Amino acid sequence: MFSQYLYQKLYYMPSYHIQLNDKPISGTKEHTLHFRITVDRLHAKIKLDYSITKKYFNSKPQQSKYIRSTHPRHVTINSEIDRKIQEAKDAAKELHDEGKLVSAKAIKTRLLRPKSSSFLLYAEGYISDLKRKDKIANAKKHNVVLNKLKEYLKGEDLMFQEMNLEFLNRFQEFLVKKGNNPNTIHNNFTAFRTIFYKAIEEGKVKQEQNPFFSFKLKLASIERSRLNASEIEAIENLKLNEGSLTWNVRNAFLFSFYCAGIRASDILMMKWKNVVDGRLLYQMHKTKMHHSIKLVEKAKGILELYEKTDSTHYIFPFFNNDFDYTDPQFLFNQISAKTALLNKYLKTIATKAGIEKKISTHTARHSFADIARQKTDNIYNLSKTLGHSSIKITEAYLASFDEKAVDDTLDEVFS
Repeated sequence: MFSQYLYQKLYYMPSYHIQLNDKPISGTKEHTLHFRITVDRLHAKIKLDYSITKKYFNSKPQQSKYIRSTHPRHVTINSEIDRKIQEAKDAAKELHDEGKLVSAKAIKTRLLRPKSSSFLLYAEGYISDLKRKDKIANAKKHNVVLNKLKEYLKGEDLMFQEMNLEFLNRFQEFLVKKGNNPNTIHNNFTAFRTIFYKAIEEGKVKQEQNPFFSFKLKLASIERSRLNASEIEAIENLKLNEGSLTWNVRNAFLFSFYCAGIRASDILMMKWKNVVDGRLLYQMHKTKMHHSIKLVEKAKGILELYEKTDSTHYIFPFFNNDFDYTDPQFLFNQISAKTALLNKYLKTIATKAGIEKKISTHTARHSFADIARQKTDNIYNLSKTLGHSSIKITEAYLASFDEKAVDDTLDEVFS
């Protein structure tokens, strides 16, 4: 143990220096003081709460007097520097005594810990809170980002105080090297930012420390697969074995299309009680908002293929009527698994119909939006029909729903 400590003492002994930031503070001649920790030629810097002009800075001080005596606050600042250096030495000793690697970053993290809270711990709490509120999909999305962040940090903690523009840029470079595409990275940083903004809202970090003000999220254009009317008709005309899984998947896909692109989660969970007086009345699983939509003739025709039994039974035979789906995590897992199953069979259906495009459950929604866009110029009506919360979302791809707007749009599209 002694030889190991001696080796570290000889070759990995930390050194501490004070530096002036290269650029002066905007609008002044003063430069911020930085405390630099060096271990084995690797550096870590901590921004101090002081700034001075160059004439008062002594880069080669005697007895650690970095601030010249001509500065009016030289005693206070030099004392603060001495205290910071001693804290760093204590932190290095603690790390060594705990058997942990004594690195510049580890010392910095240990120094910041008493004055700054851990972003990782806060993020874990935020995700746990989402789970408690049964927001399982949202929790999973944020947990994906947290795991990537932990991978990048390699076991180190991350303090709010360390999160600056430079850190965000480095993390972005890490995600690029991992092979994440621009839109995945954009979504990751959106979730990352959401957690940070929640911390600001709760007073965990100050607004002026927000690094996302100057960090630009990049989003690439998305090519959404969509079918035209003749391709929809080709799927309709397929001769499939009645009652087969392929037959049921085809029916669910077409029902989604003829009901303005209902999402897969809502198709899976649709029950006979949701069919009322020629309308489909349901709560959208994704947004929790209620939607009312008129059933056009082709949608009614698909429903007639299935036996209407108990009102609490599912229309399409993907969910089991005997299962209890009230547990949010179980429901999330089942929706994910069944959606993957639908997508698998939709590939087979596309091949049978002679369609070379890659289609999925989302394609029904995209196809409806595209065909409707060509047949109506009423963006407001289309927005309501799709169940969007704003026209802006519709223009890029409902706080309340207008049944007449929905009916008029469906009549225009399918008349």
